[in-house]
Amino acid sequence: MKNRGSFAAVVERDTGLRNTWAGVLQDCGLPRVLRRARPSEMRETLTEGAPLSALIVGLSARQVPDEAMLTLIAAARRQAGDAVILAIDHANRSQGAIAAFAAGADDALRADHDPGELRARLSLRLQGAQRGNRKSARLVQLGLTPVEERIFEYMSRHAGQIVERAALAQVLGDADWSYGDRRIDVHIARIRQKLEHRSDAGMQVRSVRGRGYILDDPDRD
Repeated sequence: MKNRGSFAAVVERDTGLRNTWAGVLQDCGLPRVLRRARPSEMRETLTEGAPLSALIVGLSARQVPDEAMLTLIAAARRQAGDAVILAIDHANRSQGAIAAFAAGADDALRADHDPGELRARLSLRLQGAQRGNRKSARLVQLGLTPVEERIFEYMSRHAGQIVERAALAQVLGDADWSYGDRRIDVHIARIRQKLEHRSDAGMQVRSVRGRGYILDDPDRD
């Protein structure tokens, strides 16, 4: 989340809230925070691949639904897919959160939220995004084939647990698999080899005789 040139932004019509929310972003480790009063002021900044790391948007209580802010959320999601987007609805209506999620927000709060809730939610979302980015980068570095990637993703979700061959066969949609069939073992062997070549990945696949495999991942959630 702290790539060179990356930035966060707050788009909120109220000056006091704009500054307060910008401070929350900075406290979460995002030093470069843009402060904007209107969505139109973000147009030139939100270009394809923009290094936007986080965005807080305030939805108006007067303009319900706040189409201008919702359009901004949708644009940010398209242009910066990895950004953490959080909406705060000044109308305090459930429809506001529904509209924000539909536009692409990761989270939504009512305006009467506890001050610590914004910080907690934002921190949690940023941590989740960082983990997701690390996992995506790791997949690229390993050079897995599409089939290997599907197996690896499943094992990653069950890291530290025994994963049976039958379960991996279901992941691959291999209805013809049966015990004694070595196809799953061949895929696992190739994944293991690629993990060993990437010693910095810190992961390994262990065999559990007669049962299946375990992925040891020190960075698992």
